[in-house]
Amino acid sequence: MSPGEPLLLGIDGGGTSTVALLGRGDGTVLGRGRAGPSNANAVGEEAARAALEQSIAGAFADAGRERSKAAVACLGLAGFDRPEDKELLRQWSESGRWANDLILGNDGDLVVAAGTPEGFGVGVIAGTGSIAVVRAPGGRSSRSGGWGHLLGDEGSAYAVVLAALRSIARRADGRESPRRTPDPLTRHLCDAMSIPGPEGLVRAIYAPGMDRTRIASLAPAVLAAADEDPSIADVLLRPAGRELALMASAAARAVGWEAGRLDVALAGGFLLSSRVVRESLLDGLRAEGYDPAAMDVPEPAAGALVLARRRLGSP
Repeated sequence: MSPGEPLLLGIDGGGTSTVALLGRGDGTVLGRGRAGPSNANAVGEEAARAALEQSIAGAFADAGRERSKAAVACLGLAGFDRPEDKELLRQWSESGRWANDLILGNDGDLVVAAGTPEGFGVGVIAGTGSIAVVRAPGGRSSRSGGWGHLLGDEGSAYAVVLAALRSIARRADGRESPRRTPDPLTRHLCDAMSIPGPEGLVRAIYAPGMDRTRIASLAPAVLAAADEDPSIADVLLRPAGRELALMASAAARAVGWEAGRLDVALAGGFLLSSRVVRESLLDGLRAEGYDPAAMDVPEPAAGALVLARRRLGSP
């Protein structure tokens, strides 16, 4: 790398983790840093700032470079959508010497940038939470979802696991009958929580530290149960995909994108790990009149580098 060549930072932060990429102006990734969640609504401002600082420091360390101020930093963060949130990030950037120029968006903006050929289309994220963000060719943008676990997050890992936990509680009461005996859903979830059976649910779920991130982390147990009992996919997974399709189509229609081809960038650990949810989402978009062309985005922070390069003026 030549002396004086500008550095770029691309940061993706959400309710599970924060990833920072350090790159050159040509898009070459020099280093990656990873930290815990940086959604301030979930973990608080102090923990969010610490995660951002740790991820940036980790990216420089991974690149074998001393920490310095980047030319442009693009941050796509869940939970920082209000004007006062963005001002807080500017203050953190200035005091932490993150970058000379700061681009502030949300995690959906990064997914659209990384997973659509021309930077236009819809980005759907379903991890701990869920959101759909659309950017139209004319520059208009919109979003749907992203209301958090009390008001929304339909189709997310948290929502699916919560529905699954409620189901095994009803099954334990006799208010609901499992399709198979022994019940794979109860067995897999109880094993994941290291409890002997439903009688341990209350102590496990209401224990200190059992927050929405830890509840969402039980999603692999639900997916494993669905592999054994297809009815679980019908009750829990396919409805999740349909909810995500409704988010995506609502965001698209808000910018006048009524039908036809739609580039769809898919991200979030839960969505990318479940073929059933993914297919249900795409089928739901087809039912809404779209012709979805999907691309998986395993590292949304790459989209932050794309946006930083555009700001810098790099091709």
